[in-house]
Amino acid sequence: MATRTCGMSRSLAVCAGVLALASVVRGEPRLDYPQGEGMVLQSGVKAVLHGTAKPGEKLGVVYRAKTYPVQGDKLTGRWQVELDPGEAGGPFALSIQGDKSIDLKDVHVADLLLASVLGDGMVLQRGDKAPVFGTARPGDKVVVTFRDRTYAAVADARGAWRADVVPGAAGGPFPMTIQGRTTLKLPEVYVGEVWVCSGQSNMHYALSYSKDAGKLVLDPPNPGLRLQKFPEASSAPNHPALKFGGWQPAHKKAALEFSGTGYYFGAALQEKLQVPVGLIHSAYNATGVSEWTPDWKLVELKAGSLGHGQLYSRQIKSIQPFAIRGVIWYQGEANAQAPDPLGYDRRQAALIEGWRKDWGQGDFPFLFVQLARIGFGTEQTYGDKLPTPEQREIVKDWARVRDQQRRVLTLVPNTAMAVSYDLTTGNLHPPEKKQIAERLALAARALAYGEKLEYAGPLLASARREGDEVIVRFTHATGLTAQGGAPRQFEAATADGKFQPVKARVDGEQVRLAVNGLKGPLTIRYAYREWPDGNLVNAAGLPASPFVVDGVK
Repeated sequence: MATRTCGMSRSLAVCAGVLALASVVRGEPRLDYPQGEGMVLQSGVKAVLHGTAKPGEKLGVVYRAKTYPVQGDKLTGRWQVELDPGEAGGPFALSIQGDKSIDLKDVHVADLLLASVLGDGMVLQRGDKAPVFGTARPGDKVVVTFRDRTYAAVADARGAWRADVVPGAAGGPFPMTIQGRTTLKLPEVYVGEVWVCSGQSNMHYALSYSKDAGKLVLDPPNPGLRLQKFPEASSAPNHPALKFGGWQPAHKKAALEFSGTGYYFGAALQEKLQVPVGLIHSAYNATGVSEWTPDWKLVELKAGSLGHGQLYSRQIKSIQPFAIRGVIWYQGEANAQAPDPLGYDRRQAALIEGWRKDWGQGDFPFLFVQLARIGFGTEQTYGDKLPTPEQREIVKDWARVRDQQRRVLTLVPNTAMAVSYDLTTGNLHPPEKKQIAERLALAARALAYGEKLEYAGPLLASARREGDEVIVRFTHATGLTAQGGAPRQFEAATADGKFQPVKARVDGEQVRLAVNGLKGPLTIRYAYREWPDGNLVNAAGLPASPFVVDGVK
């Protein structure tokens, strides 16, 4: 498996550029993802292969006794070629020949294909309709049979077809048949709730890493919790074709290799809802928010650059239009490196809006994790050693991104945020995935399923001055209290920008700050640190989000 080697100190644009140009530097032909060993081509539709080579290098793509000549661009080395897949069958060999060669030995051609996110063992989202889709020969009729009803579709000029199935009530397994020039049979299809689990390493990290993994009991397996995962990329020239790996029940091996955050979220939902739950894992280490944002949205923001949008087009687009209930998102660390003129809040809002528009399923719930604490030095960011008192006072970019994540809630409807800093000790990849996921599940139960429960910690509503006090009001503040004494880490600054601690006391669902002697509009902040240590919670025990607010008068 490939390892993302661009570290936290490198800009995402540089990282993306290094990855995109690596094949040119090595001076050998390369295939782009998602192509590779084991790929399946659709008969009747021209297959487009593309990749990189040395600038200007002449290549020959040899497939089924025919050679297709192509040349790398003289500046970038980029190349692209169309070939005729031929009749269904395989395996066939395919060779890309230049100064060096790529040899594929396992290429197949099919008359009828399901999109790789679908398959036997899948969960269809209960509701009005659940698209079943794939490719066939242009003009072919495709008939889907499910729960004693049939649905017809016709493949368009690109071979794409889609049938909107009425899934019916939750349950299963039920058989499904897809019939065209050939017949595909799926013996076990479930109906229930489907969530996408996406982001960077903290979503990607496997359940086996979680500190609660040793308590996992999945013997026998849990057939009602079903897992679908997008694989990591390979660095080999003939890398495996990228496609979803197939739906699996939550047996111990599959669960331990799945996203820890995703698994615990799904398990908490299934326990409460008592219906099948399907989880689609699509995450990648060390990736920035723009890499997961639709290209058209980046253009709209005037915020695109090399490498941006690639993971969206490679992974998220391959899920659409599969019906889902919502998304859980765990990302932001890669954007907490330096000030961003656009702001993480606008970038994440653009991602959410772009996903929703492209999916065409309305404003589905989008639930995300606020950045945890971050330590200093290897022994803290990758271990359990706590920062020194001096280090705990450092204010840099993680504090900024946390507050901008909070601001996303005011920019985009039907969103929720799980505050996590109180659960963690500064590790870049906190192992407390179960507790974090259960906070996401609370938000899902409220936003997606209408339960009357508290699902968020106190959130800043307003701040205004009354004489020698600033009154800070919160939402989600029933039972507001400060654990262990007076509220901690409230600070104020005048126009000089120098912050100083201020005394605070809880008064109902608000906090009163003593600001006597401080003149002019103030900037107020709470728990605004790389390593926050606030102590405000509500009656549900959920912590208040850090915040900063300017112009308080």
